[in-house]
Amino acid sequence: MAADQNAKTLVAGFCVRVGQEVVPLFQWFDPIGRIAVDSDRCPFWNPQAADAQLLGLVQPHPQELPDLIGQWARQRPLRVCGGGTTSQAAADGHWTLDLQRQCAAIEWRCSDQPVWVGAGSRMGAGLDALLPYGRTIAAGLSGFPGLGYVLTGGRGPLSRRFGLAVDQLLEIQGVWGNGRAFALSRQEHHDTAEWRGLCGAAPFLAVVQGVRLATQSLRPLWIEQFVAPPQDLPALMAHAERSDPQTSVQWHWGGGDAVHGLRVREGAFAGGQPIAGLHALPPLTSPPPVQPRIHAEGVGLLGPAAAERWASVMPAVQQLMQQRPHPGCSLACQQLGAATCKIPIEATSFVHRDAVWKPWITAAWVAGDTTGRSRSLAWLEQLWAALEPACPGVHLAQLHDHLSFHQKELTQAFGSWLPGLRALKAQVDPDGTLPTL
Repeated sequence: MAADQNAKTLVAGFCVRVGQEVVPLFQWFDPIGRIAVDSDRCPFWNPQAADAQLLGLVQPHPQELPDLIGQWARQRPLRVCGGGTTSQAAADGHWTLDLQRQCAAIEWRCSDQPVWVGAGSRMGAGLDALLPYGRTIAAGLSGFPGLGYVLTGGRGPLSRRFGLAVDQLLEIQGVWGNGRAFALSRQEHHDTAEWRGLCGAAPFLAVVQGVRLATQSLRPLWIEQFVAPPQDLPALMAHAERSDPQTSVQWHWGGGDAVHGLRVREGAFAGGQPIAGLHALPPLTSPPPVQPRIHAEGVGLLGPAAAERWASVMPAVQQLMQQRPHPGCSLACQQLGAATCKIPIEATSFVHRDAVWKPWITAAWVAGDTTGRSRSLAWLEQLWAALEPACPGVHLAQLHDHLSFHQKELTQAFGSWLPGLRALKAQVDPDGTLPTL
């Protein structure tokens, strides 16, 4: 059956895309609901996900999701696409559940000023929707990530003042991996394993359809962009560790002798320039060229306020940065601390509440270059090992259940809470419909 407009209307919409075809849903599993498919729009922002040879793409209405998840009998794990920025929003030989079409609502409630954000919405859309009301959310440097940014932690320039994005969660609605629908609130369920698990480890446990987030008043921000040599990073970070919570520093190192940084503050400071808010933040680096097509994986680490440890690891880090196997390989870092450290460890699955720095290692290679992929991933692990004395934790903002270091990553991300998480997963996702924990 050809993937054309006529095919989409067959059997009253009971269709799903399989490769380049649109076929009736009942050929693949029980007819549990209407599946809408847009064969002309790729839902994946991540190039690696967009290039994946997935078996099919399903886009159910929210009320159909419990039956879809509960009766899932195809390949596992089922991949989930919200913003489509993670490499595992789609994978070879797997199905993807795309939430962007049916779960993209953003609703503002003036009475108590929270915002409802659907799982198919990107953070930039939330910022834009709140702008006319003089409100904002604790977003990051990019507006592209979807709700996974919030559900896995979520760190941005306002985090030192207001906390992580996951700390702003007021309500979570979705479907557990066993097909049971839920609606949990922080007020009523904050002391349960279910709430803690969803706040930081949701992708392993449930398909979240939407959340209600606290918002903050939109205030002007002052920013300063700077360039520094790599050897100055420990001193720069030591100075940042002493700054007040209204100030945040992040930097990006793409190799060579130049580190590009951004200082953000709620209030004027010497050398700063005013901008309207988070939606106006400039990028730290220029976008990569379109050709050749690049694939990448990223690992986020977490470490305490210890600039002196950075001084000790810098020689090894500089050597590895000079040996990058691809120009797209890079090291970036974001500042946490202050408000992010005040939340009890047992409140969420983000257990590294002492973290003040989050380095982000990106390994990149030309799409299809298997040798280049192996070299870049090996380089990532070498840089990870070099940084480990300064940053022993992991921020699990991307899924890597397809890579060899997945179990190490889980251990360093969740620590002593990992057995509790696995016990929770055994209850709410016993068949492993969602990624392995």
